Amino acid sequence: MKTFGKRNYDLNYWKRTGAYAVIQNDQQQFLCVEDLDGNLFLVGGGIEIDESPEVALLRESIEETGHEIRIVEQIGKAERHWVSAKYPRDSQHNIGILYTCKLLEKIAEPVEKEKMRWVDFNYLEKHLFHEHHLYLLKQYLNIS
Repeated sequence: MKTFGKRNYDLNYWKRTGAYAVIQNDQQQFLCVEDLDGNLFLVGGGIEIDESPEVALLRESIEETGHEIRIVEQIGKAERHWVSAKYPRDSQHNIGILYTCKLLEKIAEPVEKEKMRWVDFNYLEKHLFHEHHLYLLKQYLNIS
């Protein structure tokens, strides 16, 4: 598994494994969640106890977009260690499992209030928060 960053052993350790969707529309744009700082995230999130990555991704998609998705295939796994300005006492560790997915019908209103938007790859490359997600996406798209 490709690793980005290094764990800071002087800080509290916080590990989170998550499942994330690579969803494209007919214009080859990617569906993302945008936070208030303009950072982009792929649809998805943390895997709960006793939950498979696939079940977590289906749940997260409905929470974030209100849409069901169909998981097509797993792209891969990568991990990132970092310390965020928001949590400076925590050495964060995200293990991301990415899947290609198809967006299906809307079945509910999103629970989460972050803005959803479609972006082209060039914009995504500049604003995607997790570099390990970008690495996996580039592998999938055969971009070096």
